[in-house]
Amino acid sequence: MEFGLHSGITACTGAEVNILADGTFGIRVVQISLQKKLVQILSKKEYTLGINQIKTIDIHGPVAITLTGKGVLIKKSAVLETVTEQSLRNLFPSYKPEEFYVQHFRSAAYSFVAFVRKEIADSLISAFKKQGAEILLLGLGPFVTDHILTQLNHYAKSLNFDGHQLSLDEDKAWIDYAYEQGARAGFDLKIDIEPIPEQFVLSYAAAFQLLLNDRLELITVESEEFKNDLLEATAKLKFKQIGTLVLFFFFLILLLNFLLFSYYNAANQELAGKVGQRSDRYTDRQKLEAEVKEKEAQVKLIGWNRGIRYAYLCDQIGQTVPAAVSLSELSMDNSIRISGQSANVYIVHDWIYALKKEPWVKGVQLEKYATDDQKEAQVFTLNVKY
Repeated sequence: MEFGLHSGITACTGAEVNILADGTFGIRVVQISLQKKLVQILSKKEYTLGINQIKTIDIHGPVAITLTGKGVLIKKSAVLETVTEQSLRNLFPSYKPEEFYVQHFRSAAYSFVAFVRKEIADSLISAFKKQGAEILLLGLGPFVTDHILTQLNHYAKSLNFDGHQLSLDEDKAWIDYAYEQGARAGFDLKIDIEPIPEQFVLSYAAAFQLLLNDRLELITVESEEFKNDLLEATAKLKFKQIGTLVLFFFFLILLLNFLLFSYYNAANQELAGKVGQRSDRYTDRQKLEAEVKEKEAQVKLIGWNRGIRYAYLCDQIGQTVPAAVSLSELSMDNSIRISGQSANVYIVHDWIYALKKEPWVKGVQLEKYATDDQKEAQVFTLNVKY
């Protein structure tokens, strides 16, 4: 499938961790990337191992994990308009918010709520982090598959893969779900035109959701920690991409600066030669020298010699940007103009306070702070004098 610009993640990994009855784990790993606006599968690997062997798995980039199997409890109910602690206890009387991760997936007239003990999930996440993986999303059950149903080559009102049995209506909304060991699709599954073994469907779906996390309604556990980790990771990637573009822009400026300097330096040498040849024409020499100085002053006036300074200022600003702030514009003239989005005005005020503490900042002014109805976000504009 083809996609345009997105959150900044260009490659990531999805891992289904199937908790087996004997205490080991069946782990299916799919790595995907976004290349020339197309999602491509880079690799598919499968492991069966204990928790202490997870460190041997080869995983690159940001990771989304989906837990299935023993310990993952799934409850179906009429659609829950709001999820409260009491509504969760009605489904699962043993539920305690401090002991369980919860995932609510709503589809048409039904809600599917999945539970897993935090101690089970956290031990797995800890093992993956020790291996070096950056875990940004945690899902439960097969429900992340909802994001890729339109990509799969199935047209019936049911879909079976790797034991998962989905009952769907004509609009591909979920009616029911069950798991039966050994249940298979009955035909070769494909993602668009690329064949995919059915045991890797969940891993691909988890990776796909992470890759396009800013465009999809995430099917994941409710956890502030994971939300913050995802926001921080995507903000860093976006800023890195913006920084790369800015550096490339200033590289071009520096190159043009060099060409202009070479041109004017050559002109200066030529004029100096003429002056040497015509030493008796003092008046003409003064005129030529004045022309050279005027041209050099014009070069300095238009700021061609300030590229390194701009790059330094961009780097300094980048180090102060809060995780909850998304930048949309950064421009420089005699001052720095910054535009972006934030969750609330307090974050912007804290950032202003942090900027004012920088030794190179002479002043910071909040020119604008308003609600953008189209973006459904709070937008702001800062003016930083240096």
